[in-house]
Amino acid sequence: MMTSTNATQPIWADAHVHIYDCYDLEEFLNAALKNFNTTAQKSGYSQAETALLFLTETSKDHYFQKLIESIQSDGNSNLMLKDWSLLGTQENCSVYAKHSTGQGIFIFAGRQVVTVEELEVLALLTAEEFSDRLPIETTIQQVISKGGIPLIPWGFGKWMGERGTIISRLLEQKESFPLFLGDNGGRPTFWSQPVYFKQAKERGLRILPGTDPLPFASESWRPGSFGFAIQGILDFNKPAQSIKEILLDPNTQLQCYGTLETPLRFIRNQIAMQLVKRMRKKG
Repeated sequence: MMTSTNATQPIWADAHVHIYDCYDLEEFLNAALKNFNTTAQKSGYSQAETALLFLTETSKDHYFQKLIESIQSDGNSNLMLKDWSLLGTQENCSVYAKHSTGQGIFIFAGRQVVTVEELEVLALLTAEEFSDRLPIETTIQQVISKGGIPLIPWGFGKWMGERGTIISRLLEQKESFPLFLGDNGGRPTFWSQPVYFKQAKERGLRILPGTDPLPFASESWRPGSFGFAIQGILDFNKPAQSIKEILLDPNTQLQCYGTLETPLRFIRNQIAMQLVKRMRKKG
């Protein structure tokens, strides 16, 4: 069984992750561990002792449930893992993926909810389900009431015009509810930092970066490559509860890491996503 520590430790996290069926889970986990270790080594550590992946699944995706079912299958899992094993915790929203070397990654359940305003809200650290197409403030309140952390992620073209005004209004209501914004590793280098990031920081709100990998097999290498680092004490039996307390603590210092998308790759991915959407409509 996993053992917790009472000592403050560096924690590396990717706050916006998807595991799609087109991914090979073994390759996905290997890539995430490599990315976390690379970042930790750049900061002077030998490896990433504590690494976290926050899943943000749509209403159509339920990969976290597959992980839970694999843990409960008594060796009859169809996930076909060779160098990794999946372990349960004392929470219904977290699992621990342990590599044969002894290193591991915590994976947290979470949802990606589309509001009636065509904005997204990420419900982090919760295994609860949420309805799409509700007003954004209603969605945020539901996430909080079900024990999750609400985060509004940056998206290409989604924070402009009237929707940008909505983001600004929500940031001015920081006393009403805890709220985070999310940066995205898919944001291209030529796209300047959104003005709402500055507004959020001025209001004392934090930006949680994540990779937000796309539903292409070639994207499975990205998780862990764009995220944030913090210091804290993590209870390995209740890691979601621990990390929630750390993130909501105003004294927690957060350091972002990773590089943004190259213009060529960004354009290629946007074209590919448009093709995917057209194919889904025809289907």
